[in-house]
Amino acid sequence: MTISSTNRVAGPFIGNGTTATFPFAFKVFDASDLAVATLQTASGVIVELVLDADFSAALNVNQDATPGGSITLLAGNLAAGLELSITTDMAELQGVDLTNGGGFYPDVLNDALDTVVILIQQLQLQMGRAIRAAFPDDSNMQLPSPAQRAGKLLMFDGSGNLQLVPLAPGSSSVLGTQNGAGLVNGINKDFTFQAAAGLTPTPIVYVGGIFQTPVTDYGVPVYVAGTTWKITFVNAPANGPVTVLLFA
Repeated sequence: MTISSTNRVAGPFIGNGTTATFPFAFKVFDASDLAVATLQTASGVIVELVLDADFSAALNVNQDATPGGSITLLAGNLAAGLELSITTDMAELQGVDLTNGGGFYPDVLNDALDTVVILIQQLQLQMGRAIRAAFPDDSNMQLPSPAQRAGKLLMFDGSGNLQLVPLAPGSSSVLGTQNGAGLVNGINKDFTFQAAAGLTPTPIVYVGGIFQTPVTDYGVPVYVAGTTWKITFVNAPANGPVTVLLFA
């Protein structure tokens, strides 16, 4: 049979505390081909579930005529605040070997072709979640080696080309994001933010969601008092907010 649907995802199913069994309608060869995950909507935490430990699977007998089946959570109903999605994660293998002069059933060839289509659909799912340039954009977005990109942020310059921006010395993780205090009116150039007293912080600054280049767009932060620091822009921002990222 043919695979007549491009869909290889079931869900997301919204947890309501009363349902534990969820259907899917795409062809699979074995329950081990399935990939099931939950998303905690409040925290964004994703958990990949394990077959026979977290869920069981029932496949329709004839996957050509009625593809799909269902999975059932073994720990009970899907709780409110969780979403569940089902897809496949088949290994990139093809085990059919047709020999010269040998006989074979047409279903053998059909399954081999279906395997190729399923693998393409899985790849399309991955590509659909990737950052891509629209055709016919041929920008070079290849990343340099790990050593060259270590301790740097990924961004795009004014021409849309990939660029790596160094973090402050010793930086490793985002401490937090805050809005700079100050009036955004196209006249005011001074904005304050909160950071520990001591060594001068090196913030990453955005205005209205647009990255601002240190020195070119604003000066080195100046200590005011307590935990308050000030940055002064070369040109007064006319559109906000002024967003400040700090790193540990």
